[in-house]
Amino acid sequence: MRNRETPTYCVLFAFILFPLFAHTASKPSTNISLQEDGSLVVYDATGGIAEFVKQGTPRQSIQLDGQNCNVSYGFNSAGKKTILVSLPPVASSPSIFNLGDSQVTMPPKSSLRITLSDSNRLEKLEGTPAGSVTFSKTPQSTPANLPMEKSPSPESTSPTFTLSPGPVQTPSSPTPPTQDSLTPKSSAESPVAPLSSTPASPLVSAPADEPFFPGGWPGNLLEHPLSTTAQEEDPFYVRTEGGARFVSSMNLVNIVGPSGPTNPAIQKEIAFSTGYRQDIDVGVWLLPWFGLSIETGFALNAIRGNTQNMTVSSSTYWSVPILAQLCFQYPNESGFIPYANFGFGGGWNYFKIGSITYPGNFTTLSGSGSDMNNAYQITAGCRYRLYEQFSLTLAYKFYGTSQPTVDMADNQQVTFGSPVTNSIELGGNFSF
Repeated sequence: MRNRETPTYCVLFAFILFPLFAHTASKPSTNISLQEDGSLVVYDATGGIAEFVKQGTPRQSIQLDGQNCNVSYGFNSAGKKTILVSLPPVASSPSIFNLGDSQVTMPPKSSLRITLSDSNRLEKLEGTPAGSVTFSKTPQSTPANLPMEKSPSPESTSPTFTLSPGPVQTPSSPTPPTQDSLTPKSSAESPVAPLSSTPASPLVSAPADEPFFPGGWPGNLLEHPLSTTAQEEDPFYVRTEGGARFVSSMNLVNIVGPSGPTNPAIQKEIAFSTGYRQDIDVGVWLLPWFGLSIETGFALNAIRGNTQNMTVSSSTYWSVPILAQLCFQYPNESGFIPYANFGFGGGWNYFKIGSITYPGNFTTLSGSGSDMNNAYQITAGCRYRLYEQFSLTLAYKFYGTSQPTVDMADNQQVTFGSPVTNSIELGGNFSF
């Protein structure tokens, strides 16, 4: 008898436990709904309102599928209203939720950009960085207890009559109302009213919101203040800057040649006109605030006369820096990122002198020559992030080298004073 009862109890336990496990496995996911005014509502697994973000909120932290996310409103390059939902790097797992007819999987360090139409309806979904956020179709079913708007029904409906075989015609009983057919609550009872129409598929791109450049570069136009995710940049960058260069007057320290140390040009000063400098940096950020780079470029200034009655013709001064730099910056949500670089290395100095003469009896300087010298540089600047991979920059650079000694014509060797230059430059920063 006991042997027959044992299988019976096992079957009964299986029937009791199976529904419990099945209910746990089919736990509904988190749902997001867009309201008629463009506000965003997050429903929990039971259909209750868990979070509410009012339309136009600059930034708000919410809980989404158990993860702490940031939500901010802004506009894209086409002037469309957008909602940016970002998941910071400290998140322990992806955030999975339903929006419209799509299930969205958003991993850490990524963002979901929701583009709205003029009537505050969902127009497009896209992930940043590209390809990080995935979308999949969800079944056309309404989660339990999630408010939804029904189609309007007539105010009164006549009862339906059926013809029976008997001589008496009686009306059939009206169908009792079900949970799904209940009239939704009025706006006075419920502050949240989901949109009545099904959003457009997020997998269809809107041509008005395509990147400005082909191929996706330089990424999306950023909305300020920046979210935590948007503050993170690609580690490698190229920066090019150009602008006015000012060279301080320098002495002719020594002249070796036919006139020897008695040449009256020794210790005279030469002056420079305002010139131009163009630089290019290639670097990598090892930390969000610290990196390394290499800088080179070129600069040109014309040599001019000064108050000592010096006469100059067809004379120029060129320099090429070759520097290794320690780079520092301060990322922040404003998008204005101050930075400072400290560079050390070499500098190539080239002098082309048509003629330099002073009143008096001494040999005219002429010829051309170059010298490689030790160099240093201090840079202080600020860049403003417009796109995810492009920033505008403004920088001040203080640059100097040791004394160059160059060979001129007529067996003359001229030692110039240490060149000191100041530059104000505008440019662009490209990350990749």
